[in-house]
Amino acid sequence: MISERGIHADRAYAWVWLPGALAPVVAAVLSRDARGGYGFTYGRSYLRRDDAISLFPDELPLQPGGQRRRDDDLHACLRDAAPDAWGRRVIINRLTGRRGQDAALVEFDELTS
Repeated sequence: MISERGIHADRAYAWVWLPGALAPVVAAVLSRDARGGYGFTYGRSYLRRDDAISLFPDELPLQPGGQRRRDDDLHACLRDAAPDAWGRRVIINRLTGRRGQDAALVEFDELTS
């Protein structure tokens, strides 16, 4: 959430390039509930695909229904795919114009849009 501009989202879509595909497809939705916990759900149309693959079998098996970590935190494989500290600062600068120490004051998470 970037509070001064009201940029905040409660969901984001996970796209995947399937092996041999010419374009990515929407695979799942990542959502945040009112308590701030994260949930992950593969799309029904994605699960019906013959070529559907798990985004990370150890953490996000290919199955219907919502998947959550016990601590409601973001799955590690999704956090790993998010921008690193430098990338976040670039995004913060592009969205708010803030730089340096000023950028550290901006609230930013994986669902910032």
